[in-house]
Amino acid sequence: MAKAQQIKSVMSARSVKPGRPAASAARSRPLPGPRSRPPSGLKWERKAGERPDALFEAALEVFSRQGYRASRLEDVASAAGVSKGTVYNYFENKEDLLKKALEHKIKTFLGQAETALDGFQGTHSDKLRFFMRRAWNRALTEDWGRAHKLILGEIAVELPDLFRIWIRKGILQSWKLAERIIQDGQAAGEFRAEADAAGAARYAMAGLTYQAFLQVHMGVAKLDPYPMAGIPESGMDLVIRGLQRAGKSGGKKK
Repeated sequence: MAKAQQIKSVMSARSVKPGRPAASAARSRPLPGPRSRPPSGLKWERKAGERPDALFEAALEVFSRQGYRASRLEDVASAAGVSKGTVYNYFENKEDLLKKALEHKIKTFLGQAETALDGFQGTHSDKLRFFMRRAWNRALTEDWGRAHKLILGEIAVELPDLFRIWIRKGILQSWKLAERIIQDGQAAGEFRAEADAAGAARYAMAGLTYQAFLQVHMGVAKLDPYPMAGIPESGMDLVIRGLQRAGKSGGKKK
């Protein structure tokens, strides 16, 4: 009998592997507590809905300054004052972030332009001049120049699908706004009915913005003796006077 009990004790000891806690011990283990909050001191004390906008701004600034390929999501996070994990809460990867940042930029610019045009009071000639001057002034800004260097260079070559999105949703839509002003002027009898509204809109908008790009952001103004202030004025006069009917310098106020 004693021998049988000894054998039973040995078998029981062998059934428990060394180093492995018993099931009862595992069940009694306390559950992990809540994750600690990220350290304070970051810029991020805003509402969650505001985070993507700040990330968009930071992404375009970083990608424009450093180049898309050379930039890391850590760089964007640092510029926005957040952790890298926060970026991944909103975007799948660097390309997804750039795509949504560009779409947000385009939507914001066009929305502001449409609002300004809807509230404009004046002739169609005045309205077209207002829109062209607005485009010129925007194209003179540093962030516009950096973004266009990025888009027309690295993005056009390495991310052609994204480049096409920028063309379709941005460039073509801005040209359509100018085209609509010209068409309204034609309907009001202020502009020549036979004028090509679509062609004139493209010439007006692309001509001004490309001059701004060359003169300011590519350094042509340092070599070109012509005063830069004369470029938008002469360009707007050329387009608007070419559209106006003979003897018409304006029309009904809108």
